[in-house]
Amino acid sequence: MSDKIRQKDKNNISGYIQGGEKKVMTKFNKKMINVLATATLVAGVAAPIAALTAPTAVHAASSYTALSTPSINSDQQDNAVLGRAKVSISQASIASGASFTITLPKGFDFGKSGALQVGRATSATDATYGLGVYLDAQDNALDKNAAATGYNDANAMKVEKLTDNSAKVTLNFDNSKDSADVYLNFANINVSGPSNGPVKATIDASSLSGLTSGEVTIANVVSSGQVSLSAADTVSNTDNFTATLKVKEQTAGALANNNNIKLKLPSGFKWNASGSASILFGDITSGDVVSKVDGDTLTLSLKTKSSKETTFNLPLSFYVDDETNAKEGDVTASISGNTTTDVSSLVVGSYGQIGGGVSVASPTTILAGHDEQKIGDIVIKEKVAGSFVNNRTVTLRLPEGARWQSTFESNTPGSNFSGSFENTNGLGGADVSYTDSDKRTLRLTFKNVNSSKDPGTLKLKNVEVATQPGFSGDLNVDVAGSQGLSGSVKVATVKQAVTLAAASKPTLTIGLGDQQVGDITITEAAKEAFVKKDGSREVILELPTGVRFAATPEVKVTAGDVKVKSVSTDTYGESNKGRLSFYIDSESATPSTITISAPKLTVDRTVAQGDIVAKLKGSAVSYTAYKGASENTQNWKDNNTAAAETAIATVGTPAPGATKSKAVFTLGSTAYTVNGESKTADVAAYAENGRTYLPVRYAAEALGVSQQNILFDKATSTVTLIKGDRVAQIKLNTNLLTINGSVVRMDVKAVTNKNRTVLPIFWVSRALDASINYDATAKTVTVENNN
Repeated sequence: MSDKIRQKDKNNISGYIQGGEKKVMTKFNKKMINVLATATLVAGVAAPIAALTAPTAVHAASSYTALSTPSINSDQQDNAVLGRAKVSISQASIASGASFTITLPKGFDFGKSGALQVGRATSATDATYGLGVYLDAQDNALDKNAAATGYNDANAMKVEKLTDNSAKVTLNFDNSKDSADVYLNFANINVSGPSNGPVKATIDASSLSGLTSGEVTIANVVSSGQVSLSAADTVSNTDNFTATLKVKEQTAGALANNNNIKLKLPSGFKWNASGSASILFGDITSGDVVSKVDGDTLTLSLKTKSSKETTFNLPLSFYVDDETNAKEGDVTASISGNTTTDVSSLVVGSYGQIGGGVSVASPTTILAGHDEQKIGDIVIKEKVAGSFVNNRTVTLRLPEGARWQSTFESNTPGSNFSGSFENTNGLGGADVSYTDSDKRTLRLTFKNVNSSKDPGTLKLKNVEVATQPGFSGDLNVDVAGSQGLSGSVKVATVKQAVTLAAASKPTLTIGLGDQQVGDITITEAAKEAFVKKDGSREVILELPTGVRFAATPEVKVTAGDVKVKSVSTDTYGESNKGRLSFYIDSESATPSTITISAPKLTVDRTVAQGDIVAKLKGSAVSYTAYKGASENTQNWKDNNTAAAETAIATVGTPAPGATKSKAVFTLGSTAYTVNGESKTADVAAYAENGRTYLPVRYAAEALGVSQQNILFDKATSTVTLIKGDRVAQIKLNTNLLTINGSVVRMDVKAVTNKNRTVLPIFWVSRALDASINYDATAKTVTVENNN
């Protein structure tokens, strides 16, 4: 206990009376004390005052708290892990020799023959067999062997077994210095057919001990095989539906190998194939969850029996197959199968002929890497009056490369909205909120039902967004929500804020310095494309590893009125990577061009054959990669995406020992090629949720990582890849990627498919420093070395 906390406790000592009670009394307590005081005066005539010091039940000051209460089934079992409990003993409430007994209910006994059955534990969570007891004496133990407390660690507490289901704990010290805590760990208990309900351990103490008798719940017994089902994220629609099924085992192994659950839709509806399960807790993987669809029936089971209570979410989708039979209202699936469930039916959606739409009349043109960019006005319109029922929602989801301005500025935007609302015919009063971990989804919850005879509209005007550097093309918003709307609308066209161009592309020689390349120009696409705000004003021209500037070239404004200063080729410790930087001294009133005149380069012998690509970075051209709410834009910061890039030269011959490698994977196929040679993997590349996944091991081997440099640490579930001086580590079931000691947070978790680690192609390229190309027509992914 820290001095600060200890002092706070000591300040409260005056607030205690005999036995450790605090001076906060109910009317009943005050009345009881008055009665005791009167009795004391009478007794004092015939008895010494010292007789008053013996603690009574009124003065007892211990309490019992359940720290964990696992569920177990009602089968006979040995070494069941029950819960932990805490006995809190108030300061100065016990004397040396105080004791209490712990008794398990009928059907439970302490532990395994030949193993430790009861005894003193080494920590509060020590998982001994039977009963493990741990003492936290707090400040009573600071001065060990002190006469004031009688505390001696060797015999401060004694634990002894009385019967198969009872034990005695004796405390051989007084706790006059501080309160004390005793932890009870009921691990590996033998169970013989208990009744359903809470499992309570009884604690008995003498009224003279200063302790309180009581009981504490250490487990719950539930019917073997019971599984809890619930549906979340259900939607109302006219044809296609989605929902999330939450499946929770009440006990480990409830949904075992031969058990199943069947969900049958009403007439007129049929299931689509379910998505990949998300494991919330337990010891199975998403690949263990098996769902089979047969028209209107979905059958759910597990490949393996869980050894821990398991809960998972399973994305579901279904559709209207026959409008003549589909009835409007709640879509209720009936539950059957050979597994006991807590419900016999489940509402998975709502079907009805509601109507509406979302449109954008005039998409705008905005700049990548900038915030406060206005998109086209978004119009939400009813097909018929009253279509938008109270509390229905419409969600507008931006792609990964964009954020709503409110969520760019704050991790907790609340109901803030960068824009304004304009409504007609009463379709208004929509509450604003943001969902998803990175707050890309704007949710509008409608509060006022349109009571007019004409369709209503809600227009979102002057809405602002921020975009990632390097983003280009159409900015589309996906429309969804419980109102049943769906689709995608274009709100803007994103163009590069600045462009990078080289006057020529000469061929350079490996190992030579002072090799001249052509002028390099940086051109603004619009005024103020170079940013100078919030401390952001640096422009960086970054060269590949092994290529450096031989000298600092001239940097000048050749068009427009932007002003620059402080040109430097300082590498900031990265001596093997060329870096030219300068600062924006004032923003432009007209689009400007900056020219880097005739730079000279030095090319190391480690540089491989191919183009030398210069990348334009820095807060003045990639503002949103440096600013914004850290949680919502963490990927942008980690990736530090370039605002523009171009090849400024080429290396004609490869450096000695350097080789170029190209691997081609085909979606859905285990066959792949490396430099034209056919190979076979045991897991295929695949697409899921709009992302293309590659097996990391085969991608690594294809890029020249030897088998001995592909390591897997089972204890930490970490894959390590070693490629030259590059060490990449991927921790399964997390979004952590470590490259040469630097942690990068991915936007997805690393998962396994057929016991192979898989990642989206973007993160495969990031981990292995590779280039990725996806051919949508051929459904192929090409992976090539960058060096």
